[in-house]
Amino acid sequence: MHGGDRAALTAAQSGIWFAQQLEPANPIFNAAEYLEIQGELDPALLEAALRQVVTEAETLRVRIAQDGDELWQHVQPVPDRLLEVVDLTAEADPEAVAVARMRRTMAVALDPGRDRLYRFELLKVAPGRHLWFYCYHHVVVDGFTVALLAQRTAEVYTALAAGEPAPANPFGPLAALVAADQEYRASERFTEDRDYWAGRLADCPEPVGLAARKPVLAHGLVRRTAFLPVEHLDALRDTAREAGATWPAVVATASALYLQRATGAAEVVLGLPVATRLGKAARSLPGMVSNVVPVRVAIDPSATLAEALRLVTVELRGALKHQRYRYEDLRRDRGLLAGDQRLTGPEINIMMFDYGLSFGPHRAVVHNLSIGPSDDLSVIFYDRSDGRGLQVDFDANPELYSEAELAAHQDRFLGFLANLAATGPDQPVGRVDLLGEAERELVLHTLNDTGHPLPPTTLTQLLAGRAAAAPDAQALDFEGRSLSYRELHERADRLAHLLVERGAGPERIVALAVPRSVELVVGLLAVLKSGAAYLPIDPDYPAERISFLLADANPALLLTTEPARDRLPAELPVPQLQLDGPELAGLLADRPAGPPAVRQRPDHPAYVIYTSGSTGRPKGVLVPHRGIVNRLLWMQDAYGLGDDDRVLQKTPSGFDVSVWEFFWPLIQGATLVLARPEGHKDPAYLAALIRDRGVTTAHFVPSMLQVFLQEPAAEQCTGLRRVITSGEALLEETQGRLLRTLPGAGLHNLYGPTEASVDVTSWACRDEPGAVPIGRPVWNTRTYVLDAGLRPVAPGAPGELYLAGVQLARGYLNRQGLTAERFVADPYGPPGSRMYRTGDLAAWGPDGALRYLGRTDDQVKIRGFRIELGEIEAALAQHPELAAVAVLAREDRPGDRRLVGYVVPAAGAQPDPAQLRAHLAARMPEHQVPAAFVTLDRLPVTPNGKLDRKALPAPDFAAAVSGGRAPNGPREEIVIELFAEVLGLPRIGVDDNFFELGGHSLLATRLVNRVRETFGVEHTIRSLFEAPTPALYAARLDDGGSDDPLDVVLPLRPYGDRPAVFCVHPAGGLSWVYAGLIKNLDADRPVYGLQARGLDGEGELPGSFEEMAEDYVEQIRKVQPTGPYHLLGYSAGGVVAHVIASRLEREGEQVGLLAILDTYPGQKIAELGEQDILADLLRWVGFDRRRLGRKPLEFDQVVNLLRKLGSSMASLERHHIAAIGRVYANCRSLVNEYEPTRYGGDAVVIVASLDKVDISPTPATWSPYVAGRITPYYLDRNHNDLMKPGALAEMGRILEDELRAIDAAAEVRRPS
Repeated sequence: MHGGDRAALTAAQSGIWFAQQLEPANPIFNAAEYLEIQGELDPALLEAALRQVVTEAETLRVRIAQDGDELWQHVQPVPDRLLEVVDLTAEADPEAVAVARMRRTMAVALDPGRDRLYRFELLKVAPGRHLWFYCYHHVVVDGFTVALLAQRTAEVYTALAAGEPAPANPFGPLAALVAADQEYRASERFTEDRDYWAGRLADCPEPVGLAARKPVLAHGLVRRTAFLPVEHLDALRDTAREAGATWPAVVATASALYLQRATGAAEVVLGLPVATRLGKAARSLPGMVSNVVPVRVAIDPSATLAEALRLVTVELRGALKHQRYRYEDLRRDRGLLAGDQRLTGPEINIMMFDYGLSFGPHRAVVHNLSIGPSDDLSVIFYDRSDGRGLQVDFDANPELYSEAELAAHQDRFLGFLANLAATGPDQPVGRVDLLGEAERELVLHTLNDTGHPLPPTTLTQLLAGRAAAAPDAQALDFEGRSLSYRELHERADRLAHLLVERGAGPERIVALAVPRSVELVVGLLAVLKSGAAYLPIDPDYPAERISFLLADANPALLLTTEPARDRLPAELPVPQLQLDGPELAGLLADRPAGPPAVRQRPDHPAYVIYTSGSTGRPKGVLVPHRGIVNRLLWMQDAYGLGDDDRVLQKTPSGFDVSVWEFFWPLIQGATLVLARPEGHKDPAYLAALIRDRGVTTAHFVPSMLQVFLQEPAAEQCTGLRRVITSGEALLEETQGRLLRTLPGAGLHNLYGPTEASVDVTSWACRDEPGAVPIGRPVWNTRTYVLDAGLRPVAPGAPGELYLAGVQLARGYLNRQGLTAERFVADPYGPPGSRMYRTGDLAAWGPDGALRYLGRTDDQVKIRGFRIELGEIEAALAQHPELAAVAVLAREDRPGDRRLVGYVVPAAGAQPDPAQLRAHLAARMPEHQVPAAFVTLDRLPVTPNGKLDRKALPAPDFAAAVSGGRAPNGPREEIVIELFAEVLGLPRIGVDDNFFELGGHSLLATRLVNRVRETFGVEHTIRSLFEAPTPALYAARLDDGGSDDPLDVVLPLRPYGDRPAVFCVHPAGGLSWVYAGLIKNLDADRPVYGLQARGLDGEGELPGSFEEMAEDYVEQIRKVQPTGPYHLLGYSAGGVVAHVIASRLEREGEQVGLLAILDTYPGQKIAELGEQDILADLLRWVGFDRRRLGRKPLEFDQVVNLLRKLGSSMASLERHHIAAIGRVYANCRSLVNEYEPTRYGGDAVVIVASLDKVDISPTPATWSPYVAGRITPYYLDRNHNDLMKPGALAEMGRILEDELRAIDAAAEVRRPS
């Protein structure tokens, strides 16, 4: 190419150019190194050599230009000066100054369209010692080209120094490089390569890396260089020869093994930079054509080193054979560009070319500074045979790795290489140690140094000891009932004697199906005092599940109460004892008030709690006294409960958190405050209970804590000293919100399975960014993070969490095989010790605290419930109409995790989701029933035949929404809006079932809260289960009055303690338009609409506003006999509100708020026909009638549209339109003829300012008719838009502020 010629870019150049354009100031595409040359180098000769090389290598002189969508490059002339020579010998540390200078040069971004894309400097750092520095933009060179140019420069210099002509130009023209690239992309070989990669990358996993954060475009580089000693390098070479493997295969195998072990991934995808120069001619073409190809590796830990090397060798051969197919094309083919997703993890760059350069007689040593960008991590290997061993550079993105993190990985990797070098080819690779001795000691012993003396006692003894120390202190507080420690223990002692008589004792079980109550606590203590273990059973469980639990556990007795007994199966294989029955009092009267003589030991079971089972059967966890005693005494030492503390008990007794809630306060002399049954689901009730009963300590599952903090009353719970959270991952956002809402409360994040006595780790939360740790192990507990071979993983690396120590359960009741599978020998503990395999993924953080990362299996946590998907699938598969099933936990909306069932119908069957839901509801608790069912023709599978869970589609809840009838009035319409808001749907039908559209208990809690905030009415979640459609739920809001939405008084929100707000209809007579206002006024403020007479089409209409006002005042007083009265009116309703206020004032009543919404005295009202009324109905729901064209509107057309939009206006019939027209005409006549009287109070006037002109009336127009202050507010709205949701929200905030000011003034005036 000559100066006037131009050529296209290679595909590699295009990728780099586009990346540079995204961030023009980013210098990351500068590649640089320097040669350390010993000897007296001649700068003039080097300048001459460089001039010849720059002349020969056209790529260096390229500028890139853009012509429309076309990119092209052209070659510039050789500049006059190429080499900058600098003498640094006078500096105190010349070499340091030189390197700093080089790095400053590298830090300057180059513009490929304007700048020279290469830079040469010769830095003299000592007599006879020079550093030749060269820096290139990656768009014109790749790594192969950099070596080619250095070698050619040394060759030319050496010839010139000898006085000989330089060898002939070995380089081909740039045009040849571009042509070869274009020919390839148009060839069959390109297609073959694409097909190869499509097959090889099918079902490819998401690439894993060593960083905790997602890779991003780098803006700099952090590098660390280290060497593997020669003896280990030689051993690796010997292994390669013995196994018949190449050196690249050894390096790639070692890298893949390290990445697998360090990330816990079964399969990894490495990036391998390749030159793409296949053939002698291609190797003589300098330029940018290099590529990165994926190397997909899955090495089984049981494979021998020789087998691993053979596997990777085959993988490398395939990748290198098809190396010209570009990385960018692979990402595009796999659909990774849109989400900026990566194709590979860390890159391994194996430098196969050893420069071995000499400048005349002077040897040169290369020092690489940067080989280009590394968005994540690049590991560069240099085997230079210089006696220093294998050089291993770690180049990392500083936004992902700190220098300390990079050093830890590099040191660990070199140690792994050394261990691998000592491994014979026939040894399994899984046995190669990843950790050095120091890290191994840290994770196995230092972080598990939790030994603490533990008294040889039982939970029963701890409880009795506290009662004896403070018998008269309050032990229980429940719904107005209170028991002292003496009363509680005497009742429990008498009952314990009876239990012993009926078969209870050590190694026996007593079940309790008792709702939260005093009787439950008495029963729990009585069972412990009898020596037996208690088994809690939720009486709301399906009958089939209760029967299974009782048959499996074979308890000596079942304790229950009257409320629970009716919900239990009719026939049970166990004797029952009713704790609140009249006959029990007689039975207990003769029993001693002291404890029975029972020989109870610390290894006896204290309780049995059933958890979900993956095989379809729940499993009972048997926990001994020793474990729960350790747990409670550690908790007391950590959090210091005092006798003035009050602990909230709200967790259902069938979940292990309840254990410490019940017993921690009772062994410390504190008071146990019991929430009412089902109260744990109601955040408003909990906030009131915590505040009113002085609760100092409470537990929340993180998802419920999030809902609790959304409750406005939560901030009043200032008596809380400590909040404990566990059961699922605690979000950073929830942590921060709690600490900011209740700054006086400490937040503690705990972790542990039922199999380890509730909790085994703890963390004191801080309002800091990042994932919230689960903390460090508690007393006498060991936590191991192990790989599949039970070897400890490195800090920061994921592994399966194993637990050991005193808190382990004895095992699973009657499940010896499962116990042996999950409770295994502890290879790192004392002889004979066990450890529990949790199935949880975790990692050690840099602070020595554990981070929870997820699960290794199909167990999930939803709203704190531990769920085995296999149990649900097994139950679902029993349905006769299903051929195949799968269940998945999805989180398609942040923070809203739901179970979804996927079903393939049996031949000829059409399973109904409602039937499937009922089928499961009869067999398992509500939290295990999927929120949705998706019917598929077949379950998707991966190429290897496994279920492809990623391909299972999200449920389309919107498609399940019915059309159905229109809402019957504004109340149903508001309820529909609330249902849709909570479910995250645009709209739903009035008869759609909340739970069939994806609702669950946590969303139900949110809906009940929204209903309370909107309507001011207190409901429980049970009411939603009983009335799950908007129509049924709206009926529960009925205040007992008329349900006719056309009555004169329309109760929009008939609940609340404050004076009501009365909204006067506009000229058409309907007050439905005010429905949206109630969402924006305080929930304890009743809101009523006043509607015109005659909307039913019958009766006489008022002849004047005074007559109308007299009627409305009478109706108002029926609702609220005395003032203050709050009035507002939109359009003509504003005039009527003014008339009512004047009349009330004359009658001696107090008027609070008079709000006039954009209407003015003296305004005339235009005529309105049927077409205008129909258009207004559409306008009120935000629909512009102009979208329907110029044809006259049809009644049925408008009603159908209103129904689709979910408007209650669709319930109007044809005769109502005529009635509205009649009412409007009458109101128009009254307005046009009316002269207002003077009102003595204040008024608020809200102005829709967008459609006002200079001659429009203003709030001052009201001055002759309002004696008090007129307060104007201006909204950037049109008059006709004021009843739309956005405007109603704005006005609601204005009106609420005004109402609060009136309330506050009234408080000040009220006599004390």
